[in-house]
Amino acid sequence: MENGITKRQSAILQGAAIWMMVYHHLYSFAVEYGSLLPFMQVDTVQRIGWFCKLCVGIFAFVSGYGMYYVLDRQPREGFWDRLLREYRCVLGRILKLYGKLWLVLLIYMGILFGILGLPFDPAQLLGNLTALNPTYNGAWWYVEQYAKMLLALPLLDLLLTRFTRPGEEKCKWIFYLTLGLLGGGAVLAGRLWLPGLWTLAVAVKDGLRISFLLVFVAGYLIARYGLWQRVDKVLRRRGGWLPVCLSVALLGAVIALRTMLATDAAYAKLDFLFAPLFSYGVLTLLSRVPPLGAFLAWWGKQSTYIWLVHGFLYGWLYYLIRPHVRLDIWVYLAVLLASAVVSLLLQALTGIPGRLVRRQSRKGDKNPGKREGIPE
Repeated sequence: MENGITKRQSAILQGAAIWMMVYHHLYSFAVEYGSLLPFMQVDTVQRIGWFCKLCVGIFAFVSGYGMYYVLDRQPREGFWDRLLREYRCVLGRILKLYGKLWLVLLIYMGILFGILGLPFDPAQLLGNLTALNPTYNGAWWYVEQYAKMLLALPLLDLLLTRFTRPGEEKCKWIFYLTLGLLGGGAVLAGRLWLPGLWTLAVAVKDGLRISFLLVFVAGYLIARYGLWQRVDKVLRRRGGWLPVCLSVALLGAVIALRTMLATDAAYAKLDFLFAPLFSYGVLTLLSRVPPLGAFLAWWGKQSTYIWLVHGFLYGWLYYLIRPHVRLDIWVYLAVLLASAVVSLLLQALTGIPGRLVRRQSRKGDKNPGKREGIPE
């Protein structure tokens, strides 16, 4: 990772996170499930489910990391001009996600009201359209949080740009001070159980949860100051199996600590540390296992739609399949595969307009070599 996290590596992390998300939703709350594998006790299955809540932190970390590079491409001239450009960029990202949400919602409404004939509630529909009160699918709660994190990012980016420039050694303290203050606030909030400190009332409902903002900002700052590149450079000098051994140790420590600390009542408070460390360990190990990396990268490309639709599938698939199998692993795999199939269908559906435009463009331009400005 001498050049930081690539798009493919981001997809690998998202692929791992979506497997964790489906597991978390299947096995963290239910009381009727059995053993996932022959050697696993029910309590172990549930504890792994609590650990897999780290998937939210991984998604937030990858988003924050990638958004640094998105915003860094914006021209730097003029404070207010740059701020407006960054907000246009951020709003585009938010609308892209909401567009996918609305497509899934439209299909669900067609089934709910058109086929099943259930009563229509305008207030409930509005809550789901905005993701402020996602009663149709509980997994949609993160849409609102994601939007709020993105809306906060240009202010942070301009604040740091105003006082420092990337590459200036003397201003690294801003990174450590920012992360330290945010981390200290999170730990303090978790220890003292102060809801007002733990949750920022940014808009309506729950507001922007600091625990997720922390991970998002950690990703942004790690990308901005190239911390992973620096760590990778140091480890490469040592050579040998040190990166692998360190990664195994990191993964073991994160899994053990988060499994012990994470309960349904207290999760995510230290994910601003766990998510980056876990991600580093995963990518370092998978760099030596390319087939597994390619497998997870494919799932990462499907992760958005799987996130948006799996909540509709896992309930009825569980009760449809579970009575006929001995182990819950088959239910888990069935939910993943069904969600992936739906994701592929939705991607094909959204790709139709683009294909039609390209087809019409080719029909209207049978001799592209004759176009003005293009030599024969």
